Amino acid sequence: MKRLMALPVMTLLLGLLILNGCGEKADDAAKKAADKAKETAGAAKEAATATAKSAVAWTKDKMDAYMGEMKDQLGKFDKQLEEFSAKAEKLTSEGQEKYKKNLAAATEKKEAISQKMKELQSATGEAWEKAKKELDKLMAELVQIYETIKKEFSTT
Repeated sequence: MKRLMALPVMTLLLGLLILNGCGEKADDAAKKAADKAKETAGAAKEAATATAKSAVAWTKDKMDAYMGEMKDQLGKFDKQLEEFSAKAEKLTSEGQEKYKKNLAAATEKKEAISQKMKELQSATGEAWEKAKKELDKLMAELVQIYETIKKEFSTT
């Protein structure tokens, strides 16, 4: 009878030992999973930061290139305007009056463009896109004024 009772007690003890070992393994697995999750989250955060920095650099490069194009175009207009100003003395008084009127309009647009370019330098995101559209519109108006001046000089 003692043998018969010893067998279930030993089986119970053996079962408890096995369960205890499984519990330790489960705790280890949970700890490893938590460590891996922290590691993955850290890597994801680093990747997001790198992506954001890359996007900012790309946007800054795009903005700088756009501003450079605007400055180049204004420089070309200024050079052409100097040539026209030298030729304006040969125009009739009516031609000179038209030229002065167009010159004043061009100067006003250039000042508006300069102001918009200053705003654009400090703008980001949607504000930058809005300012850029306004600047593109002002530049198109300035181009139209210069085309009018060129046309007037080609007819004289």
